[in-house]
Amino acid sequence: MPRPVPGTYTYEAPHALLGPGETTLPPGTRVRVPFGPGELTGVVLGPGAPPPAERERQKKVVLKTVRSRFGDPLPPLPEDLLVLARRLAEVTVCPLGLVLKAMLPASAPPGRMLRTALITAEGSARLREPDNRMASGPRGALRLSEDDRRILTLLAVSRGPVPLVRIRRELEISPGRSFARLEREGFLVIGAERLTPEAASPGGPADPEDRAPSRPPTLTAPQREAAGVLQEALEARAFGAFLLDGVTGSGKTEVYFQAIAACLETGRSALLLVPEIALASQQEALLRARFGPGIAVFHSGLGAAERRAAFWRIRRGEARIVLGARSAVLAPVQDLGLVILDEEHDAAYKQDEAPRYHARQAAWLRARAAGAVMVLGSATPSLEAAHAAERNALTRLRLPHRIAGRALPEVEIVDMRPLLRAYYKDPARNRARGPLILAPALEGALRDTVAAGRQALVLLNRRGYGGRMGCLRCGEIIECRRCGVAFTLHRRGSLAVCHACGVGMAPPEECPGCGGDVLRSEGFGTERVEEAVSRLLPDVRVARFDRDTTRARGSHARTLGAFREGAIRVLVGTQMIAKGHDFPAVTLVGVVAADGGLGAPDFRAAERTFQLLTQVAGRAGRGEDPGRVLIQTMKPDHYAVTAAARQDYPAFAAVEQEMRRRFRYPPFVRLTSLTVSARSSSKAEEAASALARKIVTPDAPESIEIVGPAPAPGPRPEGFWRWQMLVRAAPAAHPALRRRLGRLLESPALARGLAINDDP
Repeated sequence: MPRPVPGTYTYEAPHALLGPGETTLPPGTRVRVPFGPGELTGVVLGPGAPPPAERERQKKVVLKTVRSRFGDPLPPLPEDLLVLARRLAEVTVCPLGLVLKAMLPASAPPGRMLRTALITAEGSARLREPDNRMASGPRGALRLSEDDRRILTLLAVSRGPVPLVRIRRELEISPGRSFARLEREGFLVIGAERLTPEAASPGGPADPEDRAPSRPPTLTAPQREAAGVLQEALEARAFGAFLLDGVTGSGKTEVYFQAIAACLETGRSALLLVPEIALASQQEALLRARFGPGIAVFHSGLGAAERRAAFWRIRRGEARIVLGARSAVLAPVQDLGLVILDEEHDAAYKQDEAPRYHARQAAWLRARAAGAVMVLGSATPSLEAAHAAERNALTRLRLPHRIAGRALPEVEIVDMRPLLRAYYKDPARNRARGPLILAPALEGALRDTVAAGRQALVLLNRRGYGGRMGCLRCGEIIECRRCGVAFTLHRRGSLAVCHACGVGMAPPEECPGCGGDVLRSEGFGTERVEEAVSRLLPDVRVARFDRDTTRARGSHARTLGAFREGAIRVLVGTQMIAKGHDFPAVTLVGVVAADGGLGAPDFRAAERTFQLLTQVAGRAGRGEDPGRVLIQTMKPDHYAVTAAARQDYPAFAAVEQEMRRRFRYPPFVRLTSLTVSARSSSKAEEAASALARKIVTPDAPESIEIVGPAPAPGPRPEGFWRWQMLVRAAPAAHPALRRRLGRLLESPALARGLAINDDP
């Protein structure tokens, strides 16, 4: 059942629900069953055992009856996914029902499935043939609105019928009246016809020449060697795990494509995972150009109907290449032969709600069970992956140089300390000018880059306009009452937003606690960086790429497309611009406040800073012109910053691994974070202390150690107080710890309000 409860439930299956030749409901089938006062969707695991005889004598057991069976063409979860679900439930200490829920396609509301299918299959618009199109309607010249022009432009470039739902989705309009008016005036025809999946996709129908596969480029010697090793492993049809370690711009994507082609040659399917939805559109275009239409895209950014359609294409085996973000690792891929995690180091691969799996961990389990090949790719491998390669659990494949002999970008570290000391000598002048955002060196580099007709990226991994707000009388930071997170100024300081729950309000003039005056912090986010760059380059189009500007559907692709085409000259953004993108015209990358993440309460803070700086630096100089990178920082001597400037992964890893070993952090131990939530801090503390005492008992392995409990940093969702503890265990003792945690979670008193986060 899709509930956070342990165990399974037994129901009686009426014969009327069985199909031809079935003696019981097949495993993986979705059914509706009574549960408590209502109904829930459950997943059939198999025949249940009859009630014990003694129990029947004491009290007659009456099984509840399955009420209905979904009209799925086949069970949505095949046997291999059921096996994976059981294993994930074990390793993440999560109820099996929640794992299965994450694997299932979204259910359509009653009556909606048929309507969606009809619109996708029949409701379409096409341009009227030129010789029949009227220049004006019966009431004279027609005035086209902006939406009208956008609709007609989309139809013109699509060269064929386009589903109405695709027009609404891509243009983000509700053009019912526009459709009717444009048809009445003779500009387009609305008809009913069967459309192929490719016509319904965002890319639209393709011309025959567009369907011809693109030719693979000539490989470098390291690429040929890596591709050959992977081809041999795929032909063996046995489990193999590889780490593709290549500098930025070394051609890892082409090695992926060579491996996918080899996988298809064996008759099996391939799964390619990317960490961000924004990267999926770029990879989709490349995959379709190389392999044609047999591709399914699967991620949470799709609408419910699109996600269902993609799920069933995958389940029926109609798509042999599946591309997606984290959740795609749970897609029902048929006869899986290859799993690739691009940018495997990325934190986005970790699921932050139950089941709290890591895509790297799930991919390993799935590939091992399927006898498939797993490839982890990164220019900055996670220390966990690097450690696994050192222990020969992964085979390391190296791409040490950029393709076409291109050099890595020249990197300059800009020490902001003397600049800020000089800038803030005059407080009155400083208040008028605002914070120092761009150093003179970066300002000059931006001007030179634009003057040369090239493009630039500017990174600040903090969205919003300003920093926090504090009271001048009592010193308190103005926080969200629901979450306990400091408000961040947005929209040029006119809106205060909680980044945990999204609640916004007008910035207060008085402290809600003591009534004192509120001081607006002089910190800054991407909004203010965009403003500074636009002021520096008034005649140049500057755009921002962060979570605030990419909420609308299709906005990722539109912004990146405009940047790739040169319409946008400077792109300001968060970590979303730092990885995976290939912009040949980008010759300059500027990093603002590069050390901002080093003070985070996270043992991976230095690693993530190094990875972010190395990855964003790798966006420069990927074309014919050399690249240049300027890193503004208050910590120019920090080993994460200096190693990133040199693109020196071994130097960083040597220092970081020694610190991890000394202070007992992964990859040398297994670390589990447990969080206890309660309505009051005292209750949360009491429950956390009781839980800690139950974990470390006299019979527990000696290597198990608890750090805490202590108040948890970060938001307080829905007003709950959170206490947390870290449990360290040697790798050999970790299975015993998982079993102990699983038993504790089965206690209702402890399970209530308790979240387990098992870090892979």
